[in-house]
Amino acid sequence: MNLSVKSLLFFLSLTLSANLFSQEIYQIEGSVKTESSLEPVAGAQIFINGSTIGVLSDEDGLFVLTNIPSGVHEVVVKNLGFETATIIINTNNVAENYSFLLLEKVYELNEITVKPNTQNWKYNFEEFRNNFIGVGPFSKKTVIKNKEVINFDFTIEDRTLSAFAYQRLEIENKELGYIIYFYLEDFKIDYKNGTTFFYGQTLFQELSSKRKRTITKWKKNREKAYSGSFVHFTNSLIEGSLYENGFSVKAEKREKDARYVSKDTVSSSLFFHKIDNSFFQFKFINFLNVTFEDEYEDMSYLYSIAGPFDQNPRQLPDFQNSSVTLVKDSVLVDKSGFILDPTALLFDGYWGFEKISDMLPLKYEPADSAQK
Repeated sequence: MNLSVKSLLFFLSLTLSANLFSQEIYQIEGSVKTESSLEPVAGAQIFINGSTIGVLSDEDGLFVLTNIPSGVHEVVVKNLGFETATIIINTNNVAENYSFLLLEKVYELNEITVKPNTQNWKYNFEEFRNNFIGVGPFSKKTVIKNKEVINFDFTIEDRTLSAFAYQRLEIENKELGYIIYFYLEDFKIDYKNGTTFFYGQTLFQELSSKRKRTITKWKKNREKAYSGSFVHFTNSLIEGSLYENGFSVKAEKREKDARYVSKDTVSSSLFFHKIDNSFFQFKFINFLNVTFEDEYEDMSYLYSIAGPFDQNPRQLPDFQNSSVTLVKDSVLVDKSGFILDPTALLFDGYWGFEKISDMLPLKYEPADSAQK
């Protein structure tokens, strides 16, 4: 990561949360065909975005997706050479059959990127890795297994670096115990404005181990990754235990380069509302300034925010502090914590620092929640 760049990250897959009401289990079934000829598509990947739940379509294009927890979910259908198909389902109203028609993908000539220089590619990959995988406590043992499928394009005029991958990225996180299959739709670093944006869908697969020490490490690290995260924050709001779980929220306003944070905390009722028995809503103006007072910043965060010419970088960690704003007027969250449009949320601070190496699957529940 260019340490002078302040990361602002749209969390698409990262904002999918652990399911708090997963007592009931559902399944959906359907078919995958080509839109042009209605021929069945065999071997298509059908999965719940951000989860460990996925299957392949059979030779007749048929599939059954099982073990779906209650709530709202995004079902994704992927197959090489076709456009992505997605649908939002609500287990309160599951259809008997879902038919996906895949549109053949046509690549423009300018989409075919040739690696012009090995040295440039290595530099661009390091920039990509630091801004995508992250530089946090779990990043060193988080590896992109097929990095050769990534191409880059740097635009000098706009000072932007874009990344493209025509196959899914296979990411092994040995600290959390997952393989993450990430379907990268968009990635861009804007050096001029100091922002990072990426978009895609994820499917998780748990790693296995016979060593108790390894399993214990995964459990401990997963709880650390969850603690203080935006997922934890959202779930705490839904449970009505925001402040009991260590979160403090204040109003924030910005004018040019100045930031103004209110002296007093604000009630969650001012920015988070229950709509009905199924949905909640984030709705606020300006920014929310959120501090997690049960955990200090990781030292790697202090290194990441220190500029190259900073003569007096901060040496001592403080409580984790983040800012969040709405790109849109509001965004809905279902009772399980699923955010219907995560692109409506923009983060910086500690939540902007947490990236793929901190990512957990949809159904993850910390030990204390699982025992409730």
